[in-house]
Amino acid sequence: MPKQDKKQIIEDNVWGTRIPQACRYYDQWAKRFKCNVLEDYYEGEQWKQQANLGYNPYTLNEVFDIIQIKIAQFIPTFPQFQLAPKPGNTDDFNTAADSAQLKEQTLNQLIQNDDTNFIDEVELAYKDSFFRFGMIEVGYGAEWILNPNAKKPLLSNDRDARSNRKEIEQLPQELPRNEQVFVKHIPARNFRIGGYDHKYLNRCGWCGYYEFVEKDDLWNLPGLINQKKIGDIGATYSSLYDEPDIEKPLTETPPKNTYKVWKIWDLRAMVQLLVLDSPKLTVFQRRFKRLPLFDIRPDKRLVVTGFYPIPQVYHWLSPQDELNETREQLRAHRRRFIRKYQAVTGMVTDEEIEKFETGPDGAVVRVKQPDAITPIQNADLGQAIDKAIMTSQDDLNRISGTSNQTQGVVDRSTATEAQLLNARGQVRENKDRDRVVKWICRIGRELLLTAKDKFVLGIWIELSSPEGEYTFGQAQTNNKSFKWVSHQDLNDGFDFRITVDLASLSVSEQQKEKQALFEFLAALTQFPMISFSPILVREIAYRIGYRNTRVIKEFQNQALAMELGRQAQLKQQMGGGNAAQQITQQATPPAASQVAQSMGQGQALVPNSPTGV
Repeated sequence: MPKQDKKQIIEDNVWGTRIPQACRYYDQWAKRFKCNVLEDYYEGEQWKQQANLGYNPYTLNEVFDIIQIKIAQFIPTFPQFQLAPKPGNTDDFNTAADSAQLKEQTLNQLIQNDDTNFIDEVELAYKDSFFRFGMIEVGYGAEWILNPNAKKPLLSNDRDARSNRKEIEQLPQELPRNEQVFVKHIPARNFRIGGYDHKYLNRCGWCGYYEFVEKDDLWNLPGLINQKKIGDIGATYSSLYDEPDIEKPLTETPPKNTYKVWKIWDLRAMVQLLVLDSPKLTVFQRRFKRLPLFDIRPDKRLVVTGFYPIPQVYHWLSPQDELNETREQLRAHRRRFIRKYQAVTGMVTDEEIEKFETGPDGAVVRVKQPDAITPIQNADLGQAIDKAIMTSQDDLNRISGTSNQTQGVVDRSTATEAQLLNARGQVRENKDRDRVVKWICRIGRELLLTAKDKFVLGIWIELSSPEGEYTFGQAQTNNKSFKWVSHQDLNDGFDFRITVDLASLSVSEQQKEKQALFEFLAALTQFPMISFSPILVREIAYRIGYRNTRVIKEFQNQALAMELGRQAQLKQQMGGGNAAQQITQQATPPAASQVAQSMGQGQALVPNSPTGV
């Protein structure tokens, strides 16, 4: 047996042990927090053994409503990234700023590509975080064609074989076409971590997920190893059109002619592998520099400081069940069968009872005493059931961090109480928003770094005039143009910071940014002396809650321009140089002797006046 094959078999035996252990560890966690049940609640299956009840009980799916509200709040429809230069080993700030501007436009162009599906994949991963955790993979893809300029392989009898071999190896045999980066949602039910468990993903022993790959796609993978052994393993031949197994979820039904493949990142050896599931066979491996996986977990555990978190919807089960049971009780009480009456024996004859039951409207029934036939009153639920509904609704809103204002529901408390509750709710919503923004920024940074490392050709981007070109009257025409960004333009050595424009998150965030902008403008107008100090401008913007640094800088420039124009106009009105001298004298503080003389004589000093009065 060759040495390479023996080494490969040893590695496969290792993964044949690691993967089942990781699956058992995951199953224990998923069973502990009822992850499958949480997904059923989102889809409306919120009653135990609902299929065996024989009817559809009342279900008010607040879980679905709350998740949709949070998606609308925190997942942008048209996101916009903002990049700023990051201090490094260069003092050329202008060049670093131009580089950050170019990379910002490149990144925004990448996520606007329809084939990237950036928002759809991010939304799916964020939705998955409510039941398990959210996971996004960033990668590179392209179509490869033969290089027409590549030289033919050398023959063994070529005289210049040795001298030309290096030149030939430098010319690629294939060239990429339609280069793009992709964002992919990894279903949390397919994801596993193994080896050393840690709260940070990049510090675990290894991580990976499984998916079903078509046989032809696997065989056409460049760098495939163990091809002979793969040929001995038959692909599954089940079809999606076959009768599915009701005991297994649809995601476990393998498509036709596919292999179940594990995509694994060994974080100790920094090697990426593809391993067939049955039997465990490594078919591909290569080294990697950065882990291209990005998770979002709103709540981490304290007892077990590992990767798997506490799902959010797990805390919503009890108030959701209580709300459904109360509504079902109210519906059952309302949907009574028929009205019932009681009659005193001997006080109503059979003939009169028949007339009462089948007679027309307005029929007269003769009785021997008053109230011989009286209706049986239904049980009066009173205000108890209404109070139970409100309590369950309030509990669900409290545990999910969703206010009545966010849901568009009229608050039953006073105006002062509602204002306090909304203020407290805003703190939690801001924390959730910052967590999502940080996660999206990490994804955006990896997208740009992947394009910088993998792109061979380049990309067309749409340019627009950057902010700040209109300062001091130097306005230019803001004509959009296009530019070809090459691989060398992205690899310029300048690092960057990345943020998300909060106004692009949702309509509510746009209103907050608008309010903060107008408040910032009012502060600059009311206190013009703030414009003279960049520190004061940024401090006021920070206290107000306005974060757009470019706009803050532009406001400062405009305020300075207005103040310089006012001083120039004042100088012209007061007569040239004498006005400037008077302004300088008024701005100079008085001497100590003048202060002492003024205090002794009870006079008021004017700075640098000839008489001190």
